Parts: sequence; C-alpha cells; structure tokens
Amino acid sequence: MKKRLKILIPMALALVPLSVWALWTGLTVRAYEVPTEKVTEKIRIVLLTDLHSTVHGGGQSKLIAKIREQAPDLILLSGDIADDETPIEGTKLLLTVIGREYPCFYVTGNHEFWSGEVESIKELFRSYGVTVLEGTGETVEVNGQKVLVCGVDDPNSFETFFGQTVSPGWADQLAGCEALLDGETFSVLLSHRPERVEDYEVSGFDLVVSGHAHGGQVRIPGLLNGLLAPHQGFFPKYAGGQYHLGGTELVVSRGLSINPRLPRVFNPPEVVVIDIYPRDLLPF
Repeated sequence: MKKRLKILIPMALALVPLSVWALWTGLTVRAYEVPTEKVTEKIRIVLLTDLHSTVHGGGQSKLIAKIREQAPDLILLSGDIADDETPIEGTKLLLTVIGREYPCFYVTGNHEFWSGEVESIKELFRSYGVTVLEGTGETVEVNGQKVLVCGVDDPNSFETFFGQTVSPGWADQLAGCEALLDGETFSVLLSHRPERVEDYEVSGFDLVVSGHAHGGQVRIPGLLNGLLAPHQGFFPKYAGGQYHLGGTELVVSRGLSINPRLPRVFNPPEVVVIDIYPRDLLPF
C-alpha cells in the first residue's frame, strides 16, 4: 500500500497543474494573417464572437484591455454577442466602450433570435454606434484604402422550409451581399455559422468570419481540434481556426463565453486578431 501511495501521490500532484491548464478560462489572443493584392497597407481586424453576455473582469475591463492592446482598425462582431438566457448587461458594458472607440460591425447569431427580442437587440447595438448588417454592406476607408464589410443574419431569423437546409431568405441576403462585390475592393463577410462553407467558397468574398462552434468545447492540443459543435456534430471540421476555401479565407473564432455547465477544456475564450497585409510584404 505504501509503495502504491508513493506512486499515486506524485501522479495526482502532477495532474493538478495539467487540470488547471485544461480548464483555464482566462482570455487569450489568437492571431491569423491574410495576404492579398487588394491592400497596400496593413489592416488589423479584431473579431469577437459568442460572448453570450459573459463579463470578463469588472465592467468588462479584461476584455476591453485585450482589445485595446491589439489596436484594431475595425471590430467585427459575428453573432451571439447577446444571449437568450443571460442578462444583457455584459453586452452593454462592451458596446459602451468599443462603439465609441472603433468602427464596429455586427450580425446576429442564433441566440439573439432565440431571445425573442432580436429587433430590440439590433436597436441596442445601433444606439452604441455599431453598424448592424442584415444582408447589407458598407464600404469603409481604412489607412487610406477601401474595405467592403458585409453581413448576413443567422439562419434562425428565417422561416424553416421543410427539406431545405438553407432558407430562401438567408440565401437572398447572401446574394444581396455578393451583388456589392466589385472584384477590386478587399471584402469581408460576417456570418455566424462556419459550416456553410459550400456557400462561402463560391461567394467571391476575400474573407469570411464566423463563430458558433465554441471551439468544439473540448480540445486536445495537437490531436483534437474540437469534440462537439452545434450543426456540425462530433469532431467538427470547422471548430476554430483559419481555413482556405479556394480564393476565400474562413476564420472561425472559438468565442468568448464561459458557461459553468459546459466547461471549456484546453479551449480558453479568445479575442481573434486578423492582419490583412499586402501579399508582396512579409507578415507583420
């Protein structure tokens, strides 16, 4: 028995820091790079998704500090920033700051629709100076160059049609965004669902940004990128990361929410940074 204890106790102690690391929910920053011939100066985007009104530090201080550290040119909010169950105060705390300091663009996620108050949520975002995209787009100037930012509502906003995986309403919104492309301006599409790759890869957009998958909830670094994600099931292909879809880059955030009922394993909440840079220059 004593020999077993001598072996088991050190093993148990060794597992403690591993468990702490696995379940750590402190904010992290994950960076991606997209080279293109369509810009002459670097553009930095911060992507925020799936906050679900989670509060990171008093008054969202930790999240806001992480965002400011990145010095973004644009902030993209790709759905589920508000929630259908969690009070919306955490969302307001974030918008109070970023809506004043940065150009911000937002599309809905499924949970905003599940709340039954999606229109009032959209008006809330607008009241903080955030541009709400609903099958629409806006051309903005960043560092002396134009960027087209478009977005579509989450599919939950449309009536479900029997036998159809994409409602005509969602497809119409995407078509409306595609009609704004000119082939010369760098273009970004905000769409909450990452699994719609068949639509994205033929859309003509240079960059698509999504969330929704929550990083597959459970990860094993180097072995398993995600265990389970909504609308993708087990071992989701698009749990989080950067994916090359022909001429389109898809960046999927692992999100910002913390839910004690659904622990994140080796999967901390993240602020995503995307640097768009001229192809003939080295990455910044």
